[in-house]
Amino acid sequence: MILVFGGTTEGKKVIQLLEKLQLPYIYSTKTEITVALKSYGTYRFGAFSEESLSQFIAENQITYCIHASHPFATVLHETIARVFEKHSLPVFRLQREYPAHSTSKNVHYVSEYPDVISLLKEKFSKKRLLGLTGVQTIEKLTDYWKTNLSYFRILDRQSSIDIAVKSNFPLAQLILGYPNTKVSDEIALYKEKKIEVVLTKESGNSGSLSIKIAAAESLGIPIIIIKKPSLPPYFQLAANVSVLESFLKPLKL
Repeated sequence: MILVFGGTTEGKKVIQLLEKLQLPYIYSTKTEITVALKSYGTYRFGAFSEESLSQFIAENQITYCIHASHPFATVLHETIARVFEKHSLPVFRLQREYPAHSTSKNVHYVSEYPDVISLLKEKFSKKRLLGLTGVQTIEKLTDYWKTNLSYFRILDRQSSIDIAVKSNFPLAQLILGYPNTKVSDEIALYKEKKIEVVLTKESGNSGSLSIKIAAAESLGIPIIIIKKPSLPPYFQLAANVSVLESFLKPLKL
C-alpha cells in the first residue's frame, strides 16, 4: 500500500498516475477536503505525529510514500523523513516547477518571517500590504498588520476564516479565494485594493508565483518572496510525473 500526502495540484497528478498504474493507495491531507478518488484509492485526513504515523504505517502495511504536499509544510517534511527512514521505507517527493529567481530591484527574497518583518519595517513602513502567504501566517505578521493597513488572501472555507478570526485579523480585510490564474486578474486585484507591497511564498508555478511576480512588476510594486525551505536528504526527488512513474513501475507492492 502506498501512502500519499497531497492536498495540492501535485497530489491530483499522483492520483491520476496511481490509478493509471492500478496501484492501491491511501490519500492523506491535514484538513478534510473534497477529493475525487477512483478505483484504487481511499481517503483519510488529520495531522500525524511521529508516533501515530508509525502506527498507521504498521496497521495499513504501507510500503512506500509519495510526498506531494505543499513545499512549506516543513513539520510534515521532517515527520515523514524521520518515520519512513526509521522503517527503512522509501519516500518519493514529486517536485513543483519553480521560476528562476528574478534579478529585478522590486523583487526581494528572504528566508524567514523575522526577515519579512524587518524588511517591511525598514523599507516599506506604512505601505498597504497584500499577504499571499496563507492564513497560518497571519499571526506571524501581527507586528506589521496591527499598525499598517493589510489584506490577506485565504481559502474560502470556514476553517481558514476561523483561524483568521482567532488571530483577531479584521474580516473586512480578508480576500477569500484561490490564487488568480491570469496576470490581468491579479493586476486588477492589486489596483482595486491599492496595494503598495506584496508578500508571497516561493510556492512554484502551481502556486501562481509567476503570475504574482508579473502582476507586481507590471505595476512597479515591490514583492517580497519567502524562499522555499530545503527538503530532508532522505527524500528521492522526482522532477515530474514521468520521473515518478519510472520510480514506481519496478516496485513490487
